[in-house]
Amino acid sequence: MIKKIFNSPKFNKILFDLNKSSFNKNSKFDNIHNGQSCYIFGNGESLKSIDFSSFNDRISIACNSLFFHNDFKELNCLYYQIPPALFFLPYFKYYNRLKYNPLSYAYKKKIHELTRTNFFTSIYNKPFVSGKNIFYEHHFGNHIPSINHCNLSHSFSFMISATDAMIGMAIYMGFKEAILVGVDYTFENSVSQHFFEKGKSVYKNESKYKKAFFNKVQQHINLKTITLDGIN
Repeated sequence: MIKKIFNSPKFNKILFDLNKSSFNKNSKFDNIHNGQSCYIFGNGESLKSIDFSSFNDRISIACNSLFFHNDFKELNCLYYQIPPALFFLPYFKYYNRLKYNPLSYAYKKKIHELTRTNFFTSIYNKPFVSGKNIFYEHHFGNHIPSINHCNLSHSFSFMISATDAMIGMAIYMGFKEAILVGVDYTFENSVSQHFFEKGKSVYKNESKYKKAFFNKVQQHINLKTITLDGIN
């Protein structure tokens, strides 16, 4: 019932009207990098084997926990996606108890340190995190990625995952090409580990991660993937 209300046209109109000034701020990024190339950084385990200093010749779009990587400062990272709604809640419910959310504090600390990076997150995080370098986005009920709803200043339908959000952002900003780095789900026999995890990698015998999605967006932006030696 609650989910139905949040996706209703009436609720979404109210949400937009209340936050119109915040969404309008995003319009300055529309086609700002027309015809350029960029890097899109995931959080995959392959980043353990990659020299970040080799990727500072272009603008980078990053996400989630990448700013905790020791070599993050080597990148020219101007844009960053943290799409989950209510991610910055100071507390969360766990077995009917409220528990402190340490990630909220750690992420906010990094965001306020990295003043040259523009951070994008769900409008539902607005009460919990704010700043000059923080921008808000919302899907307004359009949950399936669509070029018709690839507008950071209104309906941004690419919020189902950080990878989707970064690609949608690149399209909105006019990039003609994006090179995926550390997006290990796109590997044949994809790797499920992250760069910050210890232990042996887990390989999945699959090569069709979001195949339909990538086929659609390839019509609007040329995507390439950096892989490890011996991996397709």
